[in-house]
Order: sequence, then structure tokens, then C-alpha cells
Amino acid sequence: MACVAVASLVRTIELEFLQYHPRPLVLHNHLISFNKELIQSFHQKLGFLISQLDEERINGVEAVKHLETKLRDLAFRVEDEIEFLVAHLYDDEYLDGIADLFVEEEDELPVDLCIGKLQRDTDAEKTTQPCVKLGQVFQTAMEEIEAINEELVKIKNRDEVEERKTAHDVLQRSEVISSQAQMVGKNDEFEIIKKLLTELGSKEKKVVSIVGMGGIGKTTLARQVYEDSSVSIHFDVRAWVVASQLHNKRQMLTGLLNSISRQGSLEESTDEDLALKLYQCLKRQRYMVVVDDVWSGEAWDDVSNCFPEDGNGSRVLLTTRLAEVANYSSSNSDFSHHMQLLDQSDSWNLFCEKSGKFRGVEFEIIGRSIVEKCKGLPLAIIVVAGLFSKLSTLNEWENIAKVLDSSTTTTIAAICSKILLLSYNHLPHHLKACFLYLGVFPEDYAINANQLARLWSAEGLVNTSENENFDVVADRHIHELMDRNLILVNKWSCCGRKIKVFGVHDLLHAFCVNEAQKENLLLVVRENGSDFPQRCFRWVSIQSSKLDVSTLCYSSRSCRSFFCFSHNDISLNWEQFKLVRVLFFTSPLMHTNIVDFVHLRYLSVPGNQNIAKLFKAWNLQTLSTINAVDKNYLEFPQLQYFACISIRAHSPKFVHQNLQCLSLFEPEHCTKEFFTHVPHVKKIRIARGDRRESNDCIENLVNLQHLERLDINANKWDNTSPNIVQINSHIVLLKSLKRLRFQGNHFEWNGINVLCKLPRLEVLKLNGGSCVGKQWKLPEDDKFCQLIVLKIDSTHLKGWKATGDNFPKLEHLSLSSFSTLKEIPSGFAEISKLKSIQLAYCRPSMVASAEKIKEEQLDYLNNIVDVVVVER
Repeated sequence: MACVAVASLVRTIELEFLQYHPRPLVLHNHLISFNKELIQSFHQKLGFLISQLDEERINGVEAVKHLETKLRDLAFRVEDEIEFLVAHLYDDEYLDGIADLFVEEEDELPVDLCIGKLQRDTDAEKTTQPCVKLGQVFQTAMEEIEAINEELVKIKNRDEVEERKTAHDVLQRSEVISSQAQMVGKNDEFEIIKKLLTELGSKEKKVVSIVGMGGIGKTTLARQVYEDSSVSIHFDVRAWVVASQLHNKRQMLTGLLNSISRQGSLEESTDEDLALKLYQCLKRQRYMVVVDDVWSGEAWDDVSNCFPEDGNGSRVLLTTRLAEVANYSSSNSDFSHHMQLLDQSDSWNLFCEKSGKFRGVEFEIIGRSIVEKCKGLPLAIIVVAGLFSKLSTLNEWENIAKVLDSSTTTTIAAICSKILLLSYNHLPHHLKACFLYLGVFPEDYAINANQLARLWSAEGLVNTSENENFDVVADRHIHELMDRNLILVNKWSCCGRKIKVFGVHDLLHAFCVNEAQKENLLLVVRENGSDFPQRCFRWVSIQSSKLDVSTLCYSSRSCRSFFCFSHNDISLNWEQFKLVRVLFFTSPLMHTNIVDFVHLRYLSVPGNQNIAKLFKAWNLQTLSTINAVDKNYLEFPQLQYFACISIRAHSPKFVHQNLQCLSLFEPEHCTKEFFTHVPHVKKIRIARGDRRESNDCIENLVNLQHLERLDINANKWDNTSPNIVQINSHIVLLKSLKRLRFQGNHFEWNGINVLCKLPRLEVLKLNGGSCVGKQWKLPEDDKFCQLIVLKIDSTHLKGWKATGDNFPKLEHLSLSSFSTLKEIPSGFAEISKLKSIQLAYCRPSMVASAEKIKEEQLDYLNNIVDVVVVER
């Protein structure tokens, strides 16, 4: 309950008062020096108290909820007071000229010097007032937190064991689990749907419907059929789109188009243009289109006319909870399938699969009684299985069984809802906050894991130790959510080690939204209006193309994060949002001016958006925009991720401890002086330089000994450069490098063999024009010992000589647009770890060689190699 508020306050205290480079105005006004011991003491007690509350809540102490509410309200109030106080430091008249200084002297004066120049003109009386106010804030808060702690001590000392084991509290031991991709007990239904799609009926276009209640596995069944090899071969074109409860016609059309093939910019196209383009893509093709999670006839009408009737056996597969929607979309009931609940046998098998290894007869007796309570609903079974997988003793199983047996709840939906609610309460506070935050995204939204990690960091929801950075901890949290089956992984990294994109089951997403709204955290503005517009919220999520600005007036004072998933311009008075720390936009803005927020930590605006000079945003962590070319942004000590076109950077005035990622960096700025001031950078993308410049900058990159990912794009053509460039041998000194991508560099094929000396290289991508020449020969001693992924595209390579010994740990090979190479080296059949070969636009002989490698792998009893072929 207090997890988000406390995590946010703890991070705010760290950024404003405990970091190595505090805000200059905070130092000048003596906020830290006058209150240092009080700040540190409060910070420690706050962290200790939330951990104690978390422990007691897990132990089932009902009275802790009241204390959590008190702590939440305290944390929100204290953070408001701190951030308003810091923001008001910028209101004094002596700061009026700072913006002008940045314009006139931006090449000379960094942020702290500009402020320092004006600080000398202030009087002592002004500087004492803010520090006194801050001391009062912390002193009052300290008294309140000590009172909460005293109440907690009393609770812990009570000998009320029976009360702790009440039915309501023991259920808090549960874990929230969502359905997984593999289904149990649905083989018959799988065959039924596959038959409806590929065998039965005339050659007319047919709509096949899967109907069933939420959590029964409609989407999972549809996905298994969609990805079945016999189904994919049967159709020329396949496409998938999610409609969801609040469907959007334009998003459905673009989703279907992008599912068929990667499209260019569709922003200028009207809905009619998109519909016509989709129709043309499907015309004269035998297609299979899945429209998932349809809630209304209107949603079906928005796309149904885009599916042509060519008499070739095309099919549309529709999933819905509502039988009337299935009836509306098709006049033939023979093509509508109602999913059935699991029988007792399949229910037990699913429970065993999700709860872990079998523990004994005593556990089975308890487990079977619990499974019976779930009444065959897969999601409910998985949720309960997740709960029991975290309990180790027979006594714990018995206690939970008593609780569920005593529950008066009888309906499937009610059981599932109650378990989700109480399971959430049992999560550790750090995971609870991170999970709840997923509610800011729209239903069925594909969440980028890297992006989410930066958002969590900006919100203060991720705590780190001295030896870990935010990316590492956030990645661990995401994997924890996956392990608990709270998220559904959509896409893994190419090496299969890291989650790249994931989604949330719609029932779990609805739970996140509802809980966040109850806690006064989230305001969602939808097409049909918003809930609770009269109350204050910290996170605002715009999911409507028709924004009523008045719905946000109550939230402007408390709003910390603003998410806009609308394609329309947002006309707001940003001056009202004084405490905003996150601005997240998914579409370019045309007329919206982003002001200089004091507490801004995250800014992501696609397109050529003009933003204000961010001289106040001292704690900025993420800046992603096209037009941010002010080099002074690197003076902000908390900056972690900086992505924009034409970064005009100079070396910071200090050794930057936090900068992790630089994107679209130009070769001319890759100087030794700059890199020695940003030694902890782990990812860098260099672009827009010619081949020779991009290659020469490698020598200076050696100063980045923590560099793990390097992307050099030299596609800017330079006619004065030779046709072939020798790769800079200094690259082998990048001992931490794990992922390397080249494009347009024109390296000699045999010259890149030197990359085998990179001791940790796991992913090598050689994109169009990265290497030139007809032959690539790998000597026996050149071994890419750690390489997992090798991806090559758009090359005129004619001869490739290599053995399995050159790539001993290779798992994934991807080759695209090989117009002249006849076959993959036969030695690849000797690679025991090889899992997949993907070929796109390659010669038939290449495909034949891949299939031969697959056959030989079977002879060696190694992995079954998945050969994927994409033809023109």
C-alpha cells in the first residue's frame, strides 16, 4: 500500500540531498549543511520501517494495513513539501537571467557556473529561510515516523497467533500468476480450430470464432494455432491484431499492416488509406487474420471490410468473451467454437506443471481439494499453483487449504479476483510498486523492457547497491515478474538472455489499473471519459484522441508522470504541472511546448520537437528526442541515457559516474578527452559519419573499458574513401564488449577475423555494407569462443569457409539477402549448441544446406535446429 510512496520519497531524498553532485541552488541555500544529520536519519528510518511493515504484512498482521496507510500519506505529503520547496528556489528574481545566460554563453558556462555567477548577488536572509523550512518538514516527519514505528512494535509484541491466521490474511501468501503460452488439456480444441481453418468448409472466406470467459485461454489457443507449422504453410499471408475492450480503428489497421510486413511511416495516411492498403495487401492471397479479444460489433465492423473475398479459403480467426459478437461476425454457427473448462484430470495436470516438483501424498491430497475449488478455469488454477509453489512446508499448505475451504466465494470470477487482490498484497514491496506501475500503459500494450527500466528508475521504484546499476536491477525485477508469471514475454533479445518486449494479461492489467486508482496513483483518460477526476493523482495516462483538459485540473498539482498514447496534440498549461518528473509521448508533437521543469527526470518525445533549455532539470536521467543538441545536458550528473540526433557534446566538467548510454553520437565528437570523462558508458551508437571517421574513432573508444554494446553505422557515403577499409585493430582492447553491430563500414571480410579476440563477444551483426569482398575465410585458430548470435545481411559474399570450431557456442545464425552464396559452411553441423538458422531472401541451395545441417544435427543427437525461411 505504501510501497510506491515510500520508494519515490526515498529516491527524491537521495537525489536532492545525498548525491555526490547536489543541485547548486540546494547547496547555496544550505539545505543540506543545516539539516544533514536529520535528513540521513529520516532516510534510514524510512527504509527500515517499510521493510518491517512488509515483513509483518507477509506474516498476516491485519493491523499493519492501517499503519501502511499512515506511512503512505506521510510519504506523499513530505515529498510534496520537499519538491515544492526546491521548485520555489527558482522563483526568486535573481534567477530571471539564467535562461539568457545559456543562450548567450552556452559554449562557456555550464549549469553550475551560471547559477554560481548569480548566487554572489543574494543576501544571507534569503538563504536561511528555505533551510529552516526544510528542517521543520523533516522534524515533523521524523516525529510521525517514530509514532508509526512505536505502533508497529506494539503489534509485533502482541501474542495473537490465531488472529494472524485468519482466512483473509493467510490468502495474502499467494503469488499472482498469469496464463502461459503452453496449454494443458486443450489438444482436442486445438485440433478443432486447426480443422476449421485449414480443412472444413468451402473456398469462401470464413470467420472462425473462439468464445469463452476471461482467463479460459482463448488467446493462448489462438496463438498456438497461429504459430503451428502446418497452419503457417497452409496460408500465404498471416496477420495478428488485438482489438481489446477500448478498441481503436486506426491502431487496429496499422497493427494488421505491420503484422504482415514492416511498413514505412503511416502517420500521414488517413483511416481510409490504411484500410485500402490493408485490403490490397490481402487481395489475391490466401490469408489468415487473427482479431484477438473483440468486445463489440463496432470493433469488428471497423476492419471486416478490409478482408477480401477471393474464393481461395481465406480465414479470419476471432476471439471474444461474448457469444453475440461471434454471432454478429459470422452467420455460420458451425465456425464458432465455445471453449470448455478443464476437467479434473487436466486441472490437476496443469496445477502440477505450474506448482513445481511433486512433494508427496500428503501434499497431493491438499492440492487436489484446492484444484477442485478452481472449477476448471485455467487462470485460477495457475494463480493458485503459483501460490503453492512458494510454500515449502506441509503446514503452510494446510493453512492455505483451510482458508480456501472456508471461503464463501463460489463463482469462478470471484475466486480469481480475490486471489489476485490478496496475492498482490503478498508481493515484496519493491516488486509490488514495479508491477502496479504497469497500469499506466494501455491494455494489450507491448511494453519495451529497456524503456520501462528507465521509467522505473525515474520514478524511484528501483533501488541499487554500490555494485549494481539501475539497468541490472530493473532487468532482475522484470525477470522476477516473469518467474511469477505476472507478465507474458512477447520478444526475447536475439541471444535469448534478456526480455525485450512483454505484455500483461488483460485481467491482471485491469487489476493494476484498479489498485492504482484506489491508491490515488493513476488517472486514465479514455475515449469514454475517466474515473475519479475529482481526486489528485501522480500518474496520468492519456489514452484518448479527444482530451478534455478539464479532467486534468485536479491532478496538475500532484502529477509526477504524464503519459500520452494519443496521436493528437495536447494543449495544456504546463506551468501548472510544477512537480512533473516523467514526460512520455508515443507520437510527435506539433504545437506543444515542453517547459523547463525543475524535477524532470525522464523526457521522451519522438519527432522534431522543440523543447525548452533544461537548465533547471538537474536530476534529468533520460533524454530521448531529435532536437536536443545542447551540450550542457551532459552537465547533469544523474544523466543515464542520452539519445538524440546530432549530439553536440563536450567533456563534462567532472568525471560522469552515471552516464550509461549514448545514442546517435557523431564520430567527430568521439574524442579521448570526452570518453575519459564518461568512463562508465556501457552502450554507444555512432552514426552519420563516413566510413573512415567511424573507423578511426574506435581508437578513442578504448577508454570505455565498461563498454558492452557498440553500434557503428557509417552509411553516410564518402566518395573520397577507398572501397575497402581495414578495421581498426584497437577494437580488440574493448574487453567488456558483448554486442557489436556494423553497417556501411566496408571492412574487408578476412579483416574482421580480428574480432575473435574480443573475449566476451556474444552478438555480432554485420548489416548491409559492413563487409565487402567475395571471400571470407576463417583460419582454424580464429575462434569466436563466446559468440551466440551471428547475423549477416545484404552482402555479395560468394565463398565462406568456416568450421564448427570457429563458432563453438553459436546458437542462432541469421542470413539475409545473400544473392551469390550457394551454401552455408557444412561445418556448422558440428556446432552442438546450434538452435536456429533463419534465412531471408536467399538462394534455394542455401535453404537446402540449412536443412542438411538440421538432419546432421539429429544424427549427432544435438539440439533440433529450427530452420526458418522467408521468401520474397
